[in-house]
Amino acid sequence: MLDDKKDNIFLSRWINGELTDKELREFQSHPEYEHYVKIMAGADALDLRSYDIEQQLSVLKSKRDAKKSKGVIKLWPYFAAAASIAIIFGIFLFGPDQSYSSDFGEKLIVTLPDGSEMTLNAKSIASFDKSDWENNRTIELEGEAFFKVKKGSKFTVTTNNGEVSVLGTQFNVHSQNSLFEVNCFEGKVSVVNNDNKEILTAGNAFRNLGKNSEKWTFKASNPSWLTNTSSFRSIPIRYVFNELEQQYNIKIEQEGLNLGYKYTGTFPNDNIEVALKTVFSTLDIEYRLSEDGKTVVLEK
Repeated sequence: MLDDKKDNIFLSRWINGELTDKELREFQSHPEYEHYVKIMAGADALDLRSYDIEQQLSVLKSKRDAKKSKGVIKLWPYFAAAASIAIIFGIFLFGPDQSYSSDFGEKLIVTLPDGSEMTLNAKSIASFDKSDWENNRTIELEGEAFFKVKKGSKFTVTTNNGEVSVLGTQFNVHSQNSLFEVNCFEGKVSVVNNDNKEILTAGNAFRNLGKNSEKWTFKASNPSWLTNTSSFRSIPIRYVFNELEQQYNIKIEQEGLNLGYKYTGTFPNDNIEVALKTVFSTLDIEYRLSEDGKTVVLEK
């Protein structure tokens, strides 16, 4: 039985291609050799410059030794360190395969594996498993996104507030805090939200906000934010303020305001002066932008 130090030396020599022919043949004959090759292949895609492998190996070895003392079967000696690295890399190799996020004021267009298209609005996050996409077209979304879905198997968008499923269509999903809104622009979508189950066809929208839900019709062919305009239909101003903050990377003082006040209107996403004036003049609120341009201060 080799000690831990020798385990580390052997693994290091294998990674660097320094094994003798005899050692390499013995290594390759082991039934788990291919697993470790795949692990190291996955490691090539990772940036480990800030990761202290020696320290983590030491921690994992201590845990391994503790388990051995309880009667756990011992691993083949050459693979003790490799098994530890498998645990470390497993966090990356078996997690969500693809994840995308948009920044303040940014729209991010993503082409999905089947050719479907997803466009993220500002400060939104989406993830999916690329390896199983053919059998499981499911996306986890936080924020807002517009989808153009190619026909095929069931396509599902899951959020903290509800789920939207389609076979092939164009639709917009907005999920933020207790707000859940879906607009269908083409085809048909199935919406599940709490106890609500709705089928939306083109030109129909559904919204659930807290305990209240509603449906309405519209004539637009695309979400307005795709062309740099945020639009709102009778929505509490807290969500309007949040959209301003996400589009312009600012903070809005909200103390003393009735954040439940309903707002209907639009503002541009590419001109902060016009955007602020449009919203606050409608609300009849005096304001000023701080000298650093990062905070909207309300005039008392």
